[in-house]
Amino acid sequence: MNTSQTEAAPAPTSASPDGSRPVPGDGWVRRVGRAVLRPFRPVDGVAEAIALGTRLQRPTATGRRIVVDDLGSGADAAVVTALVARSLAHFRHDRVLAVDATARGPSLAERLGADGAGDLAGVDAASFDSVRDSLGEVTARLWTVRAASDGAGTYMSGLLPISRFFGVTLVAGESGGSFVEAVGEGTHARVRVVRATRDAALRVGRELDGLVRDGRQEEAGRTVVVLFHERRREDPELDVARTVRIISESGAGVIVLPYDRHLAQGTAVCPRLIGEATHRTVQLVAAEALDRAVDGAGRARAEGGE
Repeated sequence: MNTSQTEAAPAPTSASPDGSRPVPGDGWVRRVGRAVLRPFRPVDGVAEAIALGTRLQRPTATGRRIVVDDLGSGADAAVVTALVARSLAHFRHDRVLAVDATARGPSLAERLGADGAGDLAGVDAASFDSVRDSLGEVTARLWTVRAASDGAGTYMSGLLPISRFFGVTLVAGESGGSFVEAVGEGTHARVRVVRATRDAALRVGRELDGLVRDGRQEEAGRTVVVLFHERRREDPELDVARTVRIISESGAGVIVLPYDRHLAQGTAVCPRLIGEATHRTVQLVAAEALDRAVDGAGRARAEGGE
């Protein structure tokens, strides 16, 4: 079982917005060191990778819907959605759908390297053959589609009827969008991607405290918080370990996504260029979100690290 890549199929290596070539997430020294040490990988590490792959492959009785949003922090929810979608599609045996309800660029389809995104409006849900005409194909098991961020009615008329054709549906959006809020009312799990800053940490803390205070502990238990280091040392004053510990007290899962040079370029995500730590972290996010979508709560643990 290959657990070192979120997706085996190659992705395009288009230039970044400034015209430069895509760069690897890890520097040259780290890549060389990893290659040298790979044959001596600890047995515990191999066992952990296999266990993680097993979690990602767990069956779902019905399609699970997972919302990925930025909680108003300005974090790049689309790139995290693209990474999680590729990870799930790589391991699972059913189909995965990634829905783009964001208004910022690059689009989710661009992140995934899809030729087109399709459109959720007017989709024919009679069969998968009719549905696929409205979707953008990334791989045989991964599909993507656009949805207007303010199109709340499209959830009932478009997304809900077609979600039965997919084992997992991921919806990327920004907090406050009517489409995301409509999906959120019936979602099975929620991933809150926030920037690794003190302001963002306070924002997510207040959100989770409000759920607990209002007797909605179950919603907190179905939440995975991703502290995303989009920039290198964006907030040096943030105490990551303490932040992870405090947020996890709500019952939410907390995972720290490290800075990755390739993701920071803001272009199509090429799986083979993502840093090794990013691969493992994204798989943890996917597995934790899936656990909570299936079971109603995850393993109530925190995963963190710079």
